[in-house]
Amino acid sequence: MDEPRRGTALTVSVCVNATLSGSFRSVNELEQALIAAVQGAGRDLYREGFAAFQSAWLESRRPRFTAQRWRALHWLTPFGAVDLPVRVVREKASGKYFSLSQVLLRHKATRLLCPALEQAAVAEALAQNYRPAARSLSRWIGQRVGHWLVWAAVQFYGARRLLELEKLSPPSDPPMKVPALISEVDSTWLKAQRRHRPAGSVRHFPVHLGLHYTGRVRRYAARGSKSVRLNNKSLLASTVPLAYFGRRFQLEAWRRFAAPLHVVLSDGDEGLEWMREKHFPQSTWLLDRWHITQAVRAFVAHDQAEYRRLMAPVWQANSEAMLQALRVSPLRDKRPREFHELFGYILGNREGIDAWKSLPAVLRRSAGSTPPIVKCGSGAVEKNIEVAINRRFKGQGRSWNRQRAEHLLQLKLLFTDATQWTQWWKAKPKFITRPKPP
Repeated sequence: MDEPRRGTALTVSVCVNATLSGSFRSVNELEQALIAAVQGAGRDLYREGFAAFQSAWLESRRPRFTAQRWRALHWLTPFGAVDLPVRVVREKASGKYFSLSQVLLRHKATRLLCPALEQAAVAEALAQNYRPAARSLSRWIGQRVGHWLVWAAVQFYGARRLLELEKLSPPSDPPMKVPALISEVDSTWLKAQRRHRPAGSVRHFPVHLGLHYTGRVRRYAARGSKSVRLNNKSLLASTVPLAYFGRRFQLEAWRRFAAPLHVVLSDGDEGLEWMREKHFPQSTWLLDRWHITQAVRAFVAHDQAEYRRLMAPVWQANSEAMLQALRVSPLRDKRPREFHELFGYILGNREGIDAWKSLPAVLRRSAGSTPPIVKCGSGAVEKNIEVAINRRFKGQGRSWNRQRAEHLLQLKLLFTDATQWTQWWKAKPKFITRPKPP
């Protein structure tokens, strides 16, 4: 059994007539009759088109196969339920019988949904839970769709997307030459499913998100607008261990960009520190100042004057002055535990604070209305975590299986680029190993 080769076109020509007749008392009645007539004609055209395509496929392989009979395959389509005609053929060499649905339709996740509805089901599931996504799909086609069909489509195509990323070949184009590359990385936690698991099992598992970009530009030309967008943004997220994620994050930077200066921005987490030293040893590391401000506020509480005094050396990228200001702080004896935590945090991350002064001034300063290329805050990666992960994965009462969450996450990252999303569905990779939902 062989399917149409990539690039081989089969000629299909069908014609269906739609007729509307009757008396109508209002425009609403006319519109309903028009919609029903168009849907009926669409179902007829759908059946005739698939039958003509299979006839053309069989005609191009006449020396190998002979047509036997037709059978019906019940399908849900954008026009409603359709009994799709499927040709049963016989292979002359072996004498075996099979239907063309085994060849032409084997790269599908479900038997009931057509490919267009599977794509729509996946798109709906990326923004909401599976049950609301199924209800939204049911309202669109006028037929009931179970949420397990939506789940199966997400898991099937998510596994296929993950397999595609693992087998990704080197790019044919050379890396883009840019003056500077900024990489931000952070992690968040998802609640793990505890169904049929022992009492001491893991309750949460991490999700890592990395972001590469080459600068910032204004999103709108309107005067006074402060909205910016990231140039050449590249997202990478996964639930794999940090060691594997760091390697993939490094390869993504090498594949896409060639920059004389590489800036890595993260917080002081020990795992992220290990990843940075392992995979980006020659890069300039900046400590995210948002985490510094949170640590300082935890120490000073509501004392704003002390907060401004301690943060002044941070804005000047002087960790030694920050430590000296902490030593003479009047809150040192009143809050000893918070003092030692903040002092240790600053002492262990002095490199990330002082590195701000080593960057060229042209990268740190804005030019008129043009924002600076490099900032010392992690607002970009935090916002992408909120949009790409938290809004879908951290709703009330949601818990996840690590592998299934990975499938949904890869499709959601693909969905962020509308052009790439459309192209991927037009030419999905056909692998020998067929991924199946766990």
